[in-house]
Amino acid sequence: MFADPNVKRQDGSDILNVAWFGSFDDDAVELDATDPARNARLRDQLVHSLAALRPALSDPKIGDVVAGMLNLYDHRSIMAVGEQVVLVNWGALPVAATASEAAFAKHTDGTIGRFLQGDQSPRIPGKPWTARGLIEAPRREFESPLRTQTPAQGAGVATKTAETIQVRRPARLWPPALLAALFALILVYLLVPGNLIYEKEEAPDPTALAALETSNGELTKKLTMFTTELDKEACAIDRTLVGLPPLADGATPAAAGGANP
Repeated sequence: MFADPNVKRQDGSDILNVAWFGSFDDDAVELDATDPARNARLRDQLVHSLAALRPALSDPKIGDVVAGMLNLYDHRSIMAVGEQVVLVNWGALPVAATASEAAFAKHTDGTIGRFLQGDQSPRIPGKPWTARGLIEAPRREFESPLRTQTPAQGAGVATKTAETIQVRRPARLWPPALLAALFALILVYLLVPGNLIYEKEEAPDPTALAALETSNGELTKKLTMFTTELDKEACAIDRTLVGLPPLADGATPAAAGGANP
């Protein structure tokens, strides 16, 4: 979480350049510049990471050092690198933040204090100032309101709940009852005389039936004739059926090559 500082002097002058390095390989952006979903994940991760420092902050040997590391120069010192939160410019404060305890608390609230628990605070070496975090410490035990009720009160709650269920249960019958009434109305409408009118069946036309019978008779004759011709030898089939002139009496068709069959 804490980036590693690398301090170098600029060209032998009194100006110090600090470069911050970390082990995460991704582009670094300000935490407040991330999209809402990613911002929520990273903020939750930072809160849990800072909460894990509680034993170190209370340690008599390193507590002051860790508390001093929680000081950030500005809100842009909290960076997002991929899905990780990295702190840069830590352990440093602007001059205005060291003017008074109130200024220190205000500066902390705008930087790291947003993510600290209420029992955590950064500190300035040599000053007794504190700036408690803005997050309420989680309750260690979940207390249900039912634990403080007497047996009589508990029975009253149970009775009231049962009555509420009994009152609301009939409301669930409305959808099927409404559908049943709708189908009943449709059925009554269909059964009322006059709503369903069918056209009367007309008698068939005798002329059309006679023409149909004549056509069927002609087709039957042709089918019979074709069946009879198919049973004959090829040379004996009626030539007129295939559009050829009939043979002269006593003549026979010539076979291939001019030979008589």
